Amino acid sequence: MHITNLPNELILHIFQSTPDLPTLLALSSSCKHFHKILTSHRLPTLYLAAESQYGPLAIATRVVTHNESQLPHIPRPAPSQSFALLKQLVAVGRTAEKWITIYPGLKWKGERSADRRFLNEEECYRLRRACYRIWLYTLAFHTRAYPRYTRRQLDVMRTRALLLRPWSSQQLAELLDLHDVFREVLHSHVCPSNGTVLRRHKQRFPDDPFPLISSATVKKCEQQSTAYSQAFFHSTPHVSHLSMAKNHAQAYAAVEGWGDDISQYYVVEDMLKVNPGQLVRLYESVTGNLELLESTNTVIMPGNPKGVVEHFVAGLGDWFENNGETLCETVGIVILDRGGDVEALREGIEEGWEGIARREDD
Repeated sequence: MHITNLPNELILHIFQSTPDLPTLLALSSSCKHFHKILTSHRLPTLYLAAESQYGPLAIATRVVTHNESQLPHIPRPAPSQSFALLKQLVAVGRTAEKWITIYPGLKWKGERSADRRFLNEEECYRLRRACYRIWLYTLAFHTRAYPRYTRRQLDVMRTRALLLRPWSSQQLAELLDLHDVFREVLHSHVCPSNGTVLRRHKQRFPDDPFPLISSATVKKCEQQSTAYSQAFFHSTPHVSHLSMAKNHAQAYAAVEGWGDDISQYYVVEDMLKVNPGQLVRLYESVTGNLELLESTNTVIMPGNPKGVVEHFVAGLGDWFENNGETLCETVGIVILDRGGDVEALREGIEEGWEGIARREDD
């Protein structure tokens, strides 16, 4: 029997079993009969396909509907299905899918690069769940309502812990695992140290006769060149400051890093407060991919990688700087309250027994 001759109920069941939205839309576009069946059950069928591709949508819904009128640990009643809500869920889901692509390269690197592989379906689900939960925590507690002096207040610490307590210790390990990937993205790509920039420059240009120097040194050299030209070449009009500056620019390139390892550490701690959508947007900006994310309202101007990040941070306000993230601390509080060992949990993540991609799944 041809598939078009099947009862409409069976065809609808096939639609509801599709693994993702593109497959559903492609199937419904194959003939007018299929398109008519999908049109009569469009919204519920689209939600089922979105759940299969981007689930769990229940947590993603808490992300897109979050506001300060209700405590974050109290789930809101599920809103009615709509195309506007589905569009927001798909945007958040696409961000999570980008982290699924980024995760293997940073999880298994260096000596462990031989273990690198794609995530299976269950691991992708765990990563999306962890991504949505970190996103929810960031929207709730990494805001201007929680400046630096509130991080050690007992009532604030209890409120933060209330959001994490319903989640099992194994699921909290998934948060820490993905959080470590966020940290590595910031450490190696978005906010690299001067040493990292110098090392990459040397690897990329091993025969470059001109070393990288700091921006402060470039400015100092320019000032010295100006003084030198004013003192000795004021009577020779054909020698200009512009020509000397061009020659100097060709001889030296400035280090656009974030200081030494200690300075960079505090920068990374501050930057870990951004949500996953903002972080992947920064990552794409500094690595050359400037595709806009519908899930964020942040406008980041292209240009110098360090300038991109500085422009972004300047738009957040004074509360953002010198105010590190609190997720890891809160996870530690919840684990200790359960009688667990945070260090043992982190060792399990490092060795692959805990987290998103576990050895038992290999």
